[in-house]
Amino acid sequence: MPVVKQADARLNEPIDKDAPPTIYGTTLKPEYSNAALNLSVDFVKQQCALLNKRLFWHPVTIFSTLVCGVIFLASQSHFPGHANHVTGWLYQYFLMNKKELVTFFLVIIISASSVISLLSKVTEIVFKRKSKLIVDTKGQIIYGVDLMKLAQGEIQDKTALENTEIIVYRDTPIALVSILENKTLSKPDSLVMGVSTIGARRVYLKSGILEDLIDWALIRTKNYQKEHPKYKHGKSMKLLIDVYSFEKDTKKTLARKGFSMIESYKLPENKFLASMFGIKKELWGIQFHFEAKKE
Repeated sequence: MPVVKQADARLNEPIDKDAPPTIYGTTLKPEYSNAALNLSVDFVKQQCALLNKRLFWHPVTIFSTLVCGVIFLASQSHFPGHANHVTGWLYQYFLMNKKELVTFFLVIIISASSVISLLSKVTEIVFKRKSKLIVDTKGQIIYGVDLMKLAQGEIQDKTALENTEIIVYRDTPIALVSILENKTLSKPDSLVMGVSTIGARRVYLKSGILEDLIDWALIRTKNYQKEHPKYKHGKSMKLLIDVYSFEKDTKKTLARKGFSMIESYKLPENKFLASMFGIKKELWGIQFHFEAKKE
């Protein structure tokens, strides 16, 4: 079966400026299968980059780097004798250890690079597993459909396709959000949906596009409840989303949209990052309902 011609997410190159300057939203369709898979993996890479940035400026990283520098300086310095005041002693120390002080800063730089390199390898392992799971399941774990089959034109579950919204700008998919029913927590009078993936190309994250995606997820949850007879229309609905403690911008956006943190727990994927750096996973959610129109 031939693969449907795919829309390119162009993650490694600029968007085509010659394409029509249109922007619109669409459900998950066969031609967006590869883009959906690539974008969701890119969002994982963005999370990894955010964590690396957080670790770079973490007090543990700074302290360990300084300790390496101080140990070198203490072992290599020449200390002056008696001085009348502290300023005089420091001046003599500087004159006697010009070469050692220059080397001290080099040790700091090398130590910082080594620590960050080591930590980056740890975070890469954590998020590679997450990306691999998306790819190995062909996106099914996120979208509820096999994206490879969808790319061949095989429509599996129309409802699942409608649970994803893709934002297309200049003929290029730039952002998306997808939600899945939480069948474990859902009850006839209380529908629970979870955001399985959400994000945008990095250059558009500051544009407020995440708020639009969250609004869409809320509306889609309402429509999902209305479309399914097993759920009572107009009753309680919940929308849940997992975020990491270092995703500050995402959490600010969620708070503005009325979400609140339900639970916070240590990062389950890596005990070292959880215990040494306090990295956590957080469950955020919002409960809402729409009054059914009276006849």
